[in-house]
Amino acid sequence: MSLDLLQNIRRHGFKRLLLAVSGGLDSICLVHYFICNKERLGIEWLGIAHVHHGLRVGTADRDAAFVEAFAKAHDIPFFLKKLDGEALKNAEGSLEENARDARYNALQEAAENCNAIVTAHHAGDQAETMYMRLRRGTTLAGLKGIQEVRDNIYRPFLNVTRAELLAYARENNLEWCEDESNSDVKFARNKVRHEFLPQLEKECPGAAMQLCRIALLADKAYAKVMNASESLFAPVLKAEKADADLRQHDLKAGIALDKKKLRKVLLAHESTDLSEMFRLWLSEQGFRFPIGFFYDQKEPAHVKIPVRAAYRKRAIAKNGSTVRICEFESVEAALKFVSCK
Repeated sequence: MSLDLLQNIRRHGFKRLLLAVSGGLDSICLVHYFICNKERLGIEWLGIAHVHHGLRVGTADRDAAFVEAFAKAHDIPFFLKKLDGEALKNAEGSLEENARDARYNALQEAAENCNAIVTAHHAGDQAETMYMRLRRGTTLAGLKGIQEVRDNIYRPFLNVTRAELLAYARENNLEWCEDESNSDVKFARNKVRHEFLPQLEKECPGAAMQLCRIALLADKAYAKVMNASESLFAPVLKAEKADADLRQHDLKAGIALDKKKLRKVLLAHESTDLSEMFRLWLSEQGFRFPIGFFYDQKEPAHVKIPVRAAYRKRAIAKNGSTVRICEFESVEAALKFVSCK
């Protein structure tokens, strides 16, 4: 796998990287690969970060000590981030999502002056993500799966299978830690990993790699859709600053659209359904709304802009010649905004 990965990694031109290392097989292969190929990749600085979630007794301390010892043995700067496990358990939402969000926040804190945070997500993780999204229902955006590069997170192993990583580890006599929580099927992803996907693979050999292929194709298609959407909707953006009325509603972010220009675009494509393109375009601007939020078969291009509506912390409102789309600090602020005239 060396030659293919070298070419792919070098094209990004990263110079300073923080490697997220849990101590498991995947991340140990990741850090070993980058250490061995540092000069050939043109990397000037490597750091290792380990996040201790505070959720496992005993083995979590073992993993942290193992990664720290690995970093010292290879003379790599080491950063340990400890989280409040009880707070993660008691927070609203799923423990998996809470832990993931807290982990990435901790990694961002350690990644100051780095080009990217590198994680060891591989083809198996991609297949699991695709399976979970398809099972619950998703859109073209969701079919893209895990992105190789998103914001400052880089995942170079997405096309590498776990079998290939295991072979690499054995070839290089690597040792790693086993996280017992990864086998606990009460967590949704673990159930998919250990039960659903193996059964699918048994019935349809090669299914996991096909899921990865779908993600790759969807990613390419999505880029083309976004290019077309940008050419349609970017010209209707208005350069406006938030007024005092918006600021007092705890506005986090917002954009303004020229209502007449938008109407003209929709009329020019009145026989085409642009509702999903419009929704996806808004998502790329940072304003996510549910599927069908803007759909109305009777409207030009099937796009219906609500006069006033809120979805979670986001709101949309027509005001004179302007359509305002906003993100607020709270659900209450969004509801308050749409209730005002």
